[in-house]
Amino acid sequence: MKLSNFNTIISKYNIFPRLKLKKPLKYIPVIFGTLLLIFIACTAFTVFFPVRTPEVIVRIKHGDNTHTISQKLKEGGVIRSAFWFNLLARLTESDRQLKAGRYVFGGNLSIWQTVIRIRDGKSSLIHLTIPEGFSLYKTLRRMERSGISTYDSLLVLATDKKMVKTLTGYDWPTLEGVLYPDTYTFDVELLPEQIFSLMIKQFYKKLSEAGIVITDEKEFYRDLTLASIIEKEAVLEGEKPVIAGVFLNRLKKGMRLESCPTVDYTLEKQGITKRQLYYNDLEMDSPYNTYRIAGLPPHPICNPGISSLQAVLNPEVTEYLYFFADFEGRNIFSKTYTEHMNKQKIFNRN
Repeated sequence: MKLSNFNTIISKYNIFPRLKLKKPLKYIPVIFGTLLLIFIACTAFTVFFPVRTPEVIVRIKHGDNTHTISQKLKEGGVIRSAFWFNLLARLTESDRQLKAGRYVFGGNLSIWQTVIRIRDGKSSLIHLTIPEGFSLYKTLRRMERSGISTYDSLLVLATDKKMVKTLTGYDWPTLEGVLYPDTYTFDVELLPEQIFSLMIKQFYKKLSEAGIVITDEKEFYRDLTLASIIEKEAVLEGEKPVIAGVFLNRLKKGMRLESCPTVDYTLEKQGITKRQLYYNDLEMDSPYNTYRIAGLPPHPICNPGISSLQAVLNPEVTEYLYFFADFEGRNIFSKTYTEHMNKQKIFNRN
């Protein structure tokens, strides 16, 4: 086709209406050049720029081919593109040198670095952080996301009474409350029960450092259960002894604790999360719902920090029986129900 005929077609069908070019053909190399640069930039970003993700364990089995490995890495959020992992492994002749094993990925690795690590067979340590106030269920979900094991298998271990007795030394129903919230570093080859053991040893170590001695198993477990509720109720560390005093006052008077976190815990076990509870939630029939039951739940509702347990052992002596959150990180305390309701009215008007 002659250039004049091409220009006629371009003009007739208005293919480049915004450019208003007399000779658009000469701009085609510019367009293709621009597209090529974009393609190169995207490729470089995909292959060489690291993916920032939490650390996860990826298990590569003997017999896994490059395609299978790339899919595992993509599903784990380690790489952006399975296609580029496959291509890069083949171009570098690494596809037949990828080694089986348990690898820790995440944090700051590119596809290129990922290929090299598997080719060289470099597995490593994994870091796991459990915040204070995490329930057993949240803890296990985080462990599952790290690739340690499945949630269901972890839950079976953590609620098996024989396993709990073996790991803790006590006849407690669950590991809830004793998986100490901290940052752990361990070898990827450790079994889940070994990881639980590390967390429980840290719990006992922190007790020892704080001068807390378990002289009565049942009494300590009640204190730990109350500490778990305080952990969820308090935002400010300084309020923990006051809240402990309120709950202990209520228990002495035979009053129900009426703690919202115990309802949240019940909902969480059902996979439900709510920013705000309603009256029908408070009527839920559950052994953890302290709006319905007298005394404490059957076991802790989270893994508390040592300061919450210390608050139970050394509560602030007050006459407070009620408190409510001001949604700014503080609690407002009252001695009587009338005072409690009046303060809530004033707070809501403001």
